[in-house]
Amino acid sequence: MSPAALGGAPARALDLVRPSDRAGAYFDRVLVPIDFSASSAAAFATAIRIADRWRSEVVLFHAGGPDANDEFLNSLGGTRWGRSDVVDEITQHLQTFADAIVPDSSDRVHVDATREDDPVRAVAGACARHQPSLVVLGIHGRRRRRFFRSTAERITRAIDVPVLLVS
Repeated sequence: MSPAALGGAPARALDLVRPSDRAGAYFDRVLVPIDFSASSAAAFATAIRIADRWRSEVVLFHAGGPDANDEFLNSLGGTRWGRSDVVDEITQHLQTFADAIVPDSSDRVHVDATREDDPVRAVAGACARHQPSLVVLGIHGRRRRRFFRSTAERITRAIDVPVLLVS
C-alpha cells in the first residue's frame, strides 16, 4: 500500500498495514500545523496514532501572525514584530497543547514556532526545514464543503508532501 493511498484513507485504515510489512519508512516524520482549534487537536491525535504505528517523529508547528497589539506597538516604534519572546511563548503553548491532547507526549514531539502572517508560506517553510513525509492538517467543519480556495487547499497545492486532512 502506497503512502498516497493511505493519505486519503480514514485513520482506522492505517491499522490494516503493519510496520513490518512495509518496504521502507513511509512516515518517518509527520508535520502537524496547529492553530489550537478542535480540528488541530484531532489532527495531532491522528498524527500520534500514525507515529505510534510507524515509529515516526512528530513535529508540531505554529506560525503566529501579527495581531492588533503588535500593530499598535509597531506604530509606536517600541518593538519589533518578530520578537523571540513571542516565539518562546508559542513554543510553550505548543508543548502545553501536546500534553493536553495526548498526556506525556511533549517529550516525544518536536515543536517549531515562528512568526509569519501567511499560513501557506509558513507551512511551506516548515516543510522545507523539517522534510516531512506526511503533513496532517486539521480542517474546520465550517469549510468542509468548501475545500476550494480554503487555506487547506492552498497549503496542499503549495507543498510537495502528501497531506492527510482531518476534521
